[in-house]
Amino acid sequence: MRRNILTWLILAVCTLFLPLSAFAQEELIILHTNDIHGQSLARLATLIEEQRTLHPRVLLVDAGDLFSGTAVSSLFQGKAEQDTVLALGYDALAIGNHDFDFGKKILEKSLERGLPWLSANIWVENQTFAPPFMIKDVGGVRVLLVGLTSVATPKMAFANNIEGLNFTDPVPILRNIMQEQKGNYDLCIVLSHLGYGEDLLLAQKVPGITAIIGGHSHTVLSSPVRIRETIIVQTGSSAQYLGKVTIGLVEGFPAEGELLRIEQDTPAHPSITEIDQYYAALMADEMGQILGYAPRDYVKRGMGYFMVEALITITDADAALYNSGGIRSGLQAGAITREDVFAVEPFGNQAVVVTMSGSDFAELVKLKSTRSSDFFTGPRVIDLDRSYTVATSDFLTSENSSYSILAKGEITYLGLPVRQVLELYLQDHVLEGQPQASSF
Repeated sequence: MRRNILTWLILAVCTLFLPLSAFAQEELIILHTNDIHGQSLARLATLIEEQRTLHPRVLLVDAGDLFSGTAVSSLFQGKAEQDTVLALGYDALAIGNHDFDFGKKILEKSLERGLPWLSANIWVENQTFAPPFMIKDVGGVRVLLVGLTSVATPKMAFANNIEGLNFTDPVPILRNIMQEQKGNYDLCIVLSHLGYGEDLLLAQKVPGITAIIGGHSHTVLSSPVRIRETIIVQTGSSAQYLGKVTIGLVEGFPAEGELLRIEQDTPAHPSITEIDQYYAALMADEMGQILGYAPRDYVKRGMGYFMVEALITITDADAALYNSGGIRSGLQAGAITREDVFAVEPFGNQAVVVTMSGSDFAELVKLKSTRSSDFFTGPRVIDLDRSYTVATSDFLTSENSSYSILAKGEITYLGLPVRQVLELYLQDHVLEGQPQASSF
């Protein structure tokens, strides 16, 4: 009799704890990217498919700067990236500063296409430019996803691309959303295009976030940074890694993170390869033209020096200035195509000459001395009683740029993209061999 009672007690205890232990082994997977900048996602798509096969609960999200950085992205103004995002079934994307590179109308049209952009701190009058958040039910787990965009975007975008938009402090906005939605979600994930340093501050100022999936600073976090209960993750840039956050479905929702590297031998996913090939065929005739042959490799920084030399050569200005962020690649020895030059300067900035007073020019040189990574060529001894001309890009002539003093000068547009100025300089002074005729 005692044996039977003992057996029943054991069975009762096992039955009582079985559902809890079974639930404890369940988990939510969040796959994440950031700062893709127009790169192909064909190999990354293969890893996404593998993870979706392995795990029943998966979200796929991005932390901003989907657009701008490759020839395909610039030529088709983000259309290829939009097709890829829809094909992969992204659940949410934060809006990054470079997502305005083709103008806000492109973003508005992509929202109409169904791209799940989120940003809680971009405003048009009294409403947000895009949905501020969404709540996704993933196998019974309610996930609050909030998008945040850098408040410095006006300093990094053309004024007409963000006309009428107001970028506000994300901290109180996030707090309000979390408070107002309390009871409607189980855990909160922030898609942040603020940068790593701002993410650290955000985790300290706003408790209750399970994970901050970051972008903007191109930081590779091989393992998460933890601030109290919040983990901060980021994959660097350009689709080199697929981020994976694993959240245990137990009390407190403990989260861990890792990076899955995209290797060269990772097979490309057929459906995304098909998208890539479609756009590659459209641009092949124009972008495949050989401009000449590079006698050796040129690093990215070397291209910056070529850029200011190109600007001063074509304009005969007193000085030339270019921001380091406008140079994205070097050149490899061998045949150089228009696509290669596109990779160096993918943003389509226009060449301008600014005429400014001697005192303003002195202030410009002083500003440049605080930004050692930028490129400059010109006089170091300045006559305050004369005027100076500065060749640069229209990006830097905005009142919100790092060189706002340029906005005070008289700006003359040359009617040429900066990229074409560089292309002509390379053909005349750097590349060897017989180039094909330009179609510009």
